[in-house]
Amino acid sequence: MKLHQLQYFCAACRYGNITKAADELHVSQPSISMAIRDLEREFGLSLIQRTNRGFSVTKEGAYFYEKAEILLEQAEDLGQIMRDMGNCRKRISLGIPPMIGTFLFPKMYKEFHRLFPDIVLNSREGGSRDLMDMLDENALDFAILPTNQIARDQYNILPLTETETVFCICKAHPLAERQRVSIEDIKDEPLIMFNDGFYQNVVIKERFEREGYRPNILHYSSQFYTIREFISDGIAAGFMFRSIAETVPEIRGISLEDPIHIRIGLVWRKNQHMFHDALRFLSFAEQYGK
Repeated sequence: MKLHQLQYFCAACRYGNITKAADELHVSQPSISMAIRDLEREFGLSLIQRTNRGFSVTKEGAYFYEKAEILLEQAEDLGQIMRDMGNCRKRISLGIPPMIGTFLFPKMYKEFHRLFPDIVLNSREGGSRDLMDMLDENALDFAILPTNQIARDQYNILPLTETETVFCICKAHPLAERQRVSIEDIKDEPLIMFNDGFYQNVVIKERFEREGYRPNILHYSSQFYTIREFISDGIAAGFMFRSIAETVPEIRGISLEDPIHIRIGLVWRKNQHMFHDALRFLSFAEQYGK
């Protein structure tokens, strides 16, 4: 049993089609068929049932597919670990949503770089959902995220700070003198929101739906600058972390009657291999969050 045979068999099962599997792996169809036959000869059983229209996976084949996927994932993880060791890795990949990248990350980055100038901290912006997917795919080592709805049985979470999501308007807005607003108060306000995939969108839409309303969304954006300018210019209202709204003179941040409190933390996968410099970053983050 060879690693490439597992890769070929799993691809065929995943796509349910040898032609598609061959295209994905950039190999010939006979190569995949031969790999499956070699496995069947080695085990003395059928992994797939061949038909004129393709194939179906046997009971034994389904069991083998499940276990082979785990072996391939472990092989990929082991390969990455050994490459890190061989290259003396000096790079950490970190995912950050735009608002967290505005108020928390710059100071954190500056302090880490001061203490560990030899380690490159590569950051990538995105919505919480996309960054979680990238963690799952090993494309990121860590992400700094709102952690209110993250499953602790699947991810490690190191608390860093807390903030509040507030309703934001320009200072000339009729509601600007209010201390609190309800969803009913703002149900007709044109809103600018982050694109789908951002945690804030989920929370805000849930609040509106709970009160029986649909938010009046004028525009979506992935850029914090665009959202800030729309609000500052009075084009639309929106939502920001209070920590950010308080730094923009043209914007007034107002609590909702039922405030939205956000916990922010460093997130990484359970059972994730920690190379030496990742452990140094984790130790730094533990001290930074105190």
